[in-house]
Amino acid sequence: MAKKTLKVDLSISSIINLQNELEKYRDGLTYKARLLAEKLSERGVEIARVQIADLDAIFTGELIQSLHSEYKGSMQYGAIFAVVTDSKHCAYVEFGTGQRGEDKPYPYPLPEGVSWDYNVGKTIRQNPVTGRYFWFYPGQDGKWHYTEGMPARPFLHNTSMELIREVPKIAKEIFK
Repeated sequence: MAKKTLKVDLSISSIINLQNELEKYRDGLTYKARLLAEKLSERGVEIARVQIADLDAIFTGELIQSLHSEYKGSMQYGAIFAVVTDSKHCAYVEFGTGQRGEDKPYPYPLPEGVSWDYNVGKTIRQNPVTGRYFWFYPGQDGKWHYTEGMPARPFLHNTSMELIREVPKIAKEIFK
């Protein structure tokens, strides 16, 4: 960020002018902080879409198409933006499901107080011979389908790690 120098003499009008300049500078920083949050969120959407494709997590396209940047609220000196999906199966893609998810579980620590169970659901069954879990689910074609689940595809974790690396570059562009 460019260095800004403000000069003042010891007159009342000069101090009032300095106060006004500082308020303008603060407002500019607030605007830039809000813009940074928005740009990071938009970039997060781009990265997440690439991660979904790279991790071979495109099934119907619903997840990738529902990703978007969303304004979540203001704060004193900026705003909150988030990468959001309207997909109901986002967590299943991120953490994995079923026997395959249990075989290749989520490789990163979960936040404190959060747990994930791979083998749950109303139609889950256990194969008495192999001991592996499976279940049937109704497809959009009206037929029942069989699955052992899917491995974790941590596209959101990967997105956050890549986005963290890009913060300095994006911040420098905004705060120049």
